Amino acid sequence: MAPVFSGDECDIFQSELADRWMLVKKTGPWFDFGLPQLQAIGSGEVPFSASDVTRYRLPVDLGDEVASYGLSDLLESLGVAHRYEDATELARVKYRFADYYAPKQLIDYVAVAPLPLPEEARAFLAAHAKTYTPVTFE
Repeated sequence: MAPVFSGDECDIFQSELADRWMLVKKTGPWFDFGLPQLQAIGSGEVPFSASDVTRYRLPVDLGDEVASYGLSDLLESLGVAHRYEDATELARVKYRFADYYAPKQLIDYVAVAPLPLPEEARAFLAAHAKTYTPVTFE
């Protein structure tokens, strides 16, 4: 990853081998995103995280009813709901259960959320999207 932007709130890095970027907030989390998110920003839309299935090992067995849980129910059952104080932001996450393997306490799920990018990053990425040429392997 090579640096392509440095601002007051964040830094942005771009892969030299693929259509991938990483935004690192100076006082918070980092976000990894690809060409679909860059194109959304370039079109003035809100970019959303990728919709890949994620596998996670739960610290406790929640049983077969885990398949019926929404995101809030899942976080409450795990005893971590208090870490997500902003219910409005949590409600914007589109959560879908995929599978659960009880012997290993492995849950597969999809969680798609809007990426809270700083305005300085949006401005840079919107301009960057207009001139960016996607990577091709010919």
